[in-house]
Amino acid sequence: MTSHETRLLRLVGAAAACAVAATGSIGCESSPPPPPVVTRVAPPPPPPKPTVTPIDQLMVQLGIDERVQLLEEDAPAKEDDRRAVLEFFDTFARSDATALGTMLSMLDRLELEDLVRSGAWEKTTSQITRIHVQAGESPDGQACALAIFYVGMGHQPQLWYYTTSIDGATFDAVATPPNIMDKLSGSDWIAAWFELLEQELALAYKPDEEFVVPQKIVSERRGSSGTSMTPAGGPSGPTGPVGPGRRPVPRNPRRPPGPPG
Repeated sequence: MTSHETRLLRLVGAAAACAVAATGSIGCESSPPPPPVVTRVAPPPPPPKPTVTPIDQLMVQLGIDERVQLLEEDAPAKEDDRRAVLEFFDTFARSDATALGTMLSMLDRLELEDLVRSGAWEKTTSQITRIHVQAGESPDGQACALAIFYVGMGHQPQLWYYTTSIDGATFDAVATPPNIMDKLSGSDWIAAWFELLEQELALAYKPDEEFVVPQKIVSERRGSSGTSMTPAGGPSGPTGPVGPGRRPVPRNPRRPPGPPG
């Protein structure tokens, strides 16, 4: 064997040894493996925000009378509430006492029946030219809907509590302070309504007049024991919020559910 052949065999042997070392992690050194490729995964999109149908679109879908006016900024935030409020006031615009009765509380339904029998319902609702609606909440968080009824040349407000469920909506009339249209102010008329109602209730519980009854000294002659008796009598004021000198106030005074004629 020549020297050239010997060198060639050595090179081949060295190459083979390096190959074995690379697979067995021993022997000859090799270049480090390339770093792993990191693939960035985009985060999942946030869940879609609940959407509600715009009032203009609901008016068309439900066939609401154009005299019912509910601005988007005054509308309820929930879809079911939007539908219920629009359908409720649509019954007034269309003089539909039958549909209205299915949405009223029991007491208001009875009052509606009286209005229908007397003819006041048909006479009044036939003169409605516009119903301006505003939705909101009472101070204790109950859903409310306020309507200003424009009847002929006049106008009259009414406020309702309402609830919605799978069985439908129920509206319950809220007490109306006297001369309410002359006192409502600001942009939130529902909040102003309850403030005025609270003032009226506080006034109703206040005594009409406060009487000061002077004490009367009753003296008796001295008895044989030499003692003297001088009882003093004073006023015996009312024992509760409804008593002498006070006006009784119903807890939930109501008015008929329809606009006055």
